Formats: sequence, C-alpha cells, structure tokens
Amino acid sequence: MDGVNRYLPGSLSLLPSSWLRQRQSGYSLYDLIITSAVASVLWASAVGMSSLVQDARLTAGVNQLMAELSLARSEAIKGRSAITLCASATGAECQESRKWHDGWIMFSDPNSNGRFEPGESILRVQESPAIKSLTLGAWGPGTGQWITYEADGTTKQNGTFTFCDSRGAAKAKAVILLGTGRPRVSTLNASRNPLNCT
Repeated sequence: MDGVNRYLPGSLSLLPSSWLRQRQSGYSLYDLIITSAVASVLWASAVGMSSLVQDARLTAGVNQLMAELSLARSEAIKGRSAITLCASATGAECQESRKWHDGWIMFSDPNSNGRFEPGESILRVQESPAIKSLTLGAWGPGTGQWITYEADGTTKQNGTFTFCDSRGAAKAKAVILLGTGRPRVSTLNASRNPLNCT
C-alpha cells in the first residue's frame, strides 16, 4: 500500500500513507520540552511542600509545649502547690531522660521533689509529638529530666527545650524557660548561641 495516497478528512490535500506512519510514531521535540517543564514544576512543588509540612510540625510541637508549660504554671499558682512536668514514654511514671520526644506527664508535686510518688495525681499525659527530637538542656535540679513550677509560678530550673527534625540545627526551634516561669520561643539558646541537634 506504500505510495497510495490517502485523503485526510478536513484536509485540502492528499498525503502519502508512509508520511502518516512517520507522523504518528514517537514524540516531537515540543512534546519532550513540555513534559520536562511540567515534571520540573511538579518536583519543585513537592520539595517546597515537604519543607512546609516539616515547618508546620515543628511549629505545632513548639505551640503544644508552650501551652503545657503555661498550663502547669497556671495550675501551680491557682492550686498554691508545685506542679511538675517530666519526660515519660509510658504516661505513668517519670523516666530519667533529657529526651522529651517520647512524651511527658504533668502531675501535682506537693513536696516539690520532681518525682511522681504515691499519693500524687497525674493531671495530663502528652504522647510523643510528631517530631524527631525534643531535648531539654537545663540548669538546676533534675538536670533536664523535669521542670517544677512552684506555687508562685517560678521554676527551680532554667533551660532550653530544643526541637529538631531531619533538617538539623539550621531549622531547629527552641522554647526557653527562665526562673520566672514564663516560656518564650527562639531560634537561639538561652545564651544566644546557635541551637544544637546532636
């Protein structure tokens, strides 16, 4: 059938069938350019969205801890008795760890010793927040294992909670707690040095 002319509907000319076969096979340079451009835009969007999701998780973790610290301070002042937060993976006891990303508990601590003991009641349990690492570097009793709010709203410890994800220290955030008991958010530690995620 080569060399036989075929009529294309809507066309004013007759084209050889061999030309039609060549026309229908493969992709044109124009097709490849458009496909590459669309793929590039989709890839750039995916990278940007991933960063936005990680930023949102860190911000949510920071806000969650800020709310917990503010609540503990408020409860201590209102009840005129010490309230302690400590790292806890089980939700039933304190663990001797400065790593808080496994979760924590808030409990009444009338003797203000930072240990959950018989007769004391757990007020809140916080399961693991959706972040890779949350550590507390602190000065004072407990060395980062717990934070105790006294009845006047002050704390026995000064410290920096450091929130990190897979991007490392460059994107880390901190909640800084001073003896006044009022937490604040920062991208530097309490000494105004860069945060450390190791």
